[in-house]
Amino acid sequence: MKKKLLVDGMTCGHCVNHLKTALTEDIEGVKVIEVSLEDKCAIVDMNENVSKSALKEVIEEVGYELKGIE
Repeated sequence: MKKKLLVDGMTCGHCVNHLKTALTEDIEGVKVIEVSLEDKCAIVDMNENVSKSALKEVIEEVGYELKGIE
């Protein structure tokens, strides 16, 4: 299922790559489709068993904030 993660705190291209790597390597079942610095979001395709708390934990561990999931 595709979800849009609203992420605050990214400021550059390195941040985009950092977030993309963290989501795909630290959470089994997540495939990152796109991370947009301009839109402050990540579009992901993920298994139904991936929890919001797991996403939030990984995003916060790398220094960003999960503002919501659409």
